[in-house]
Amino acid sequence: MLSGFKYFNNDHVNMYVVKTDSAGHQQWHQWYGSAWIDNAGFIVQLPDSGYLLAGARRELELDFLHPCLYRLDKTGAVIWNETYDPDEWGVFFAIPIRTQDGYTMSGGRYDDNTNVIGMLMHVDASGTKRWERTYHTNTQVDHYFYDVKRTLDGGYIMAGTAFDSLLVSQDAWLVKVDSFGCLVPGCQVFDGLEEQMTDLGDVLEVYPNPARDQATVHIALPQGLERKNLRLALVSAEGNLVHEEAVPATATMHSLELSRYPAGLYFVHLRDGARWLAGTKLVLSSP
Repeated sequence: MLSGFKYFNNDHVNMYVVKTDSAGHQQWHQWYGSAWIDNAGFIVQLPDSGYLLAGARRELELDFLHPCLYRLDKTGAVIWNETYDPDEWGVFFAIPIRTQDGYTMSGGRYDDNTNVIGMLMHVDASGTKRWERTYHTNTQVDHYFYDVKRTLDGGYIMAGTAFDSLLVSQDAWLVKVDSFGCLVPGCQVFDGLEEQMTDLGDVLEVYPNPARDQATVHIALPQGLERKNLRLALVSAEGNLVHEEAVPATATMHSLELSRYPAGLYFVHLRDGARWLAGTKLVLSSP
């Protein structure tokens, strides 16, 4: 299977698929998308000999590109297709990954500041979106993911390009997340949380660790980072939100009362409204 894009003389571009035999002879070819300029397609074969094609298409001539999926049978006929994020620009830039409960795709999409940020999306077997996460190192320069792989722990690792924190150079970018797209386990418990900063991992420190009745959280957010609604949360290793509280925007230290919680592994998360900033592990010891 070969996938990419097909250019037509009237500036019409579609996702394009070619099926060959083992000697490279074409058996069939087909294109998919809108009547306007779409994105390239990325295809994977499924166990039933059908295919899943990921890319982006337009709904109107002057519309944004929107991430899309085509579920194809073994002849290339469309079984179903879905378009996502109708009010935002976005594209899938990588071959989809099949999972036990659906499919996962990565790419990029515009955020509110009109910069492209890395994106990871999971859908069920019928193409209905289950969750979407976005990732970036800053809010001023574009970020892209061009590949995604499944890791042995059930999570994902994504490769792409991003600018360093000084906005000096565009570098290779690797992001490792769990099966829910979380940089630190537990982000799936927060309603409406999609955006995650990837370069603030060292701004949150908890001590003592292990702790028992109380712990102090040291918060060292960089100057100039916008913060409006800081909240600290404690999530169990099983993925349950056990505690959450507001933190003053200027706070550098915050005390967590832990005496009511059983011993075990927890994750501390710092978020600002719908934006996840940082997280770390916390072990609670037995009395």
